Amino acid sequence: MDNNKPETTDVDTNETVLKPQAKDDSSQATKTAPTLKRAPGPSSRHRKLGSSWWVRLSILISWLAAGTAIAGCYWLYLQLNNQQIQQQKLVTDFSSVEVGNQQLKQELKQSLSTPNQRIALLEQQQSDDAKAYQQLVSLQKAHKQLQERVAIVAQRSPNHWMASEAEYLVRMASRKIWLEKDPQTAASLLQAADNRIEAMKDPALHQLRKALAHDIAATQAIKTTDIAGSVYAIDAVIDQIANLPLNRINTEISADPLTEPLTDSIDDWQTNLSKSFKQFVEGFITIRQRTTDLEPLLPIEQQWYLVENVRLKLLQAQFSLHNYDEQGYKSAIDYAQRWVKQYFDMSDRNTLNVLAQLEKLSGLTIESINTKQFQSTPLLQELITYGQMMPEEEPTL
Repeated sequence: MDNNKPETTDVDTNETVLKPQAKDDSSQATKTAPTLKRAPGPSSRHRKLGSSWWVRLSILISWLAAGTAIAGCYWLYLQLNNQQIQQQKLVTDFSSVEVGNQQLKQELKQSLSTPNQRIALLEQQQSDDAKAYQQLVSLQKAHKQLQERVAIVAQRSPNHWMASEAEYLVRMASRKIWLEKDPQTAASLLQAADNRIEAMKDPALHQLRKALAHDIAATQAIKTTDIAGSVYAIDAVIDQIANLPLNRINTEISADPLTEPLTDSIDDWQTNLSKSFKQFVEGFITIRQRTTDLEPLLPIEQQWYLVENVRLKLLQAQFSLHNYDEQGYKSAIDYAQRWVKQYFDMSDRNTLNVLAQLEKLSGLTIESINTKQFQSTPLLQELITYGQMMPEEEPTL
C-alpha cells in the first residue's frame, strides 16, 4: 500500500503542469510560468527509497544479532550451570570414593594385622628353636667331652687323685699367703700336700718332694706381723679415747703468808699502823676463788671434733695395717700420740695408759711377703696333666 502512494502523486503533478498548455492565453502562461515547481527527478526518489530500506534492514539485522547474542548467552549460562552441577556431583562422588578407600585401607590393615602377628610369633618361635638347638648342640659337645675325660680318668692310676688333692692344697696355700697374708696356715697346707705325695710311694716324684720341701722352708721363714692382734689393740684404744679427760685451767693458788695479828696495846700503835698499811697495800688487788666446776680449754663442739679426729687417725692406722703400709701406719699413730699429749689431761691414769699403748703400737714393724710363686706348682700341674713327671733334659756339652 505504501508503494502505490507515490504513483498517484506523480499523475497529479503531470496534470497540473499540462493544464496551462491547453489554453492559448500567453499572458497566463507567462504569469504562471514562474510559479511552477520543479518535480523531483527519478534519481532522488529512488535514493530515498534505497536508504530507508537499508536502514530497516540494518535494524532488523541488529535485532536479530542481539537476539542471537542473548540466546547464546543464556545457552552458555545454562551450560556453565550444568557444568558446575556436574562438577559438584563429581566432587561429592570423589569424596565418597575417598571415604570408601579409607575404609578399605583400614579393613585391609585389620585383616593383615592378624597374619603379621602370627608371622612374627612364628619367627620368634623359630629363633627360640634355633637357640635351643644351639644349646642342645653345645650340651651334647660338653657331655661328649665329659665322657672322654671320665674315660681318661678311669684309665689312670689311683695316685692321680692324690696328686690332684696335693695340687689343690698347694693352690689353697698360695691363696693363704698372698691374699690373707697367713704364712703359718700356708706352711701347714704345704706340709699336707707333701704328705699326699709321700703316700703315693713313687720314687720318680723325688723332684716334686724336693720342691715342696723348699716351699715349706721358705714359708716358715717368713716373719709376719700379727695384723689381727694389732687391729684389736687399736680398737681398744679407740674405745678409751671418748672417756679421757681434757686439759683444764690450772687454778692452783699459792697460800698467802701468815700475817701478824694486831696487838691491843696502845704503845704498839706504830707497829699496828705499819702492819695495817702493809695489809692494805697487799690486799689492794682481790683474788676470788672459784667454787664452781672448772671449764675445759676447748668448747663442747671442739671436744667432739677432737675425739673424732683421733679416732679417724686410729682407723687410718688399721687401714694401713691391712694394706701393709708401714709409713702410713706410723704417721697415723704419731698424729694420735701428739693430739692426746696436747689436748688431754696428762695427770690422769687413763691418759697415761692410752699413751703407753700408742707407744707400743708405734714400734710395730710391718714386713711384706716377697714370695711370688711356689716351685712345686708347675711340677704338680705337669703330674696331673701327663700322669707322670717328665724326665729332665740333660745339659748339652
